[in-house]
Amino acid sequence: MARAPSTVGRCSHNGPAIPVRVTTLLENPLPAILAGIVVEAILGVILVRTGRGMVLGIMGGVLLLVLALVGIEALVVTEPERVEQALEAGRAALEANDTDAVIACLAPQAEATQRLVRWAMRRVELTRVKITQLDVGPINALTSPPSVKVRMAALIEFRDRQGEFPDDHRPIEFDLTLRRYDDRWLVTEHEWVEDPYGQR
Repeated sequence: MARAPSTVGRCSHNGPAIPVRVTTLLENPLPAILAGIVVEAILGVILVRTGRGMVLGIMGGVLLLVLALVGIEALVVTEPERVEQALEAGRAALEANDTDAVIACLAPQAEATQRLVRWAMRRVELTRVKITQLDVGPINALTSPPSVKVRMAALIEFRDRQGEFPDDHRPIEFDLTLRRYDDRWLVTEHEWVEDPYGQR
């Protein structure tokens, strides 16, 4: 199994790795809630028309099932959610202007991304980093280690340390590739959708 050096600890997520395949149910409880509402409504009509107490028991069972499914969703962290957590850790590190913490979110082989991060952190002081769009693709379990493609858009606010950039905020958009090392998702490469300053 591929392993990353211990320097990535600040982007790690504790707990055992979970299966790569996930279902919509585990990622979003809304379908279960909506299905429960529909079933309860149908059972309510049946109860009114028949007056049978047994229907009340069935309604109670459906309610318990929906609550159990919602509870499972809250407890289980899926792989796409782990990817989002890793990216949020990187966003927070950027906003804190903590270069080491940002580098800890990158895989050792992500040399181009590391160079970009070090250049940007030397050049500007970030005051706000807000993710405005995050599209996590399907987990590819056929690669070794498993990988995922992510399209991310963000709004950054900054102060240019050299006073050359007139803007103090800028939208950015790029594609990322992340790979899973044990239970950690690390960025291995990036590609700008629109490169703002020619730094790749």
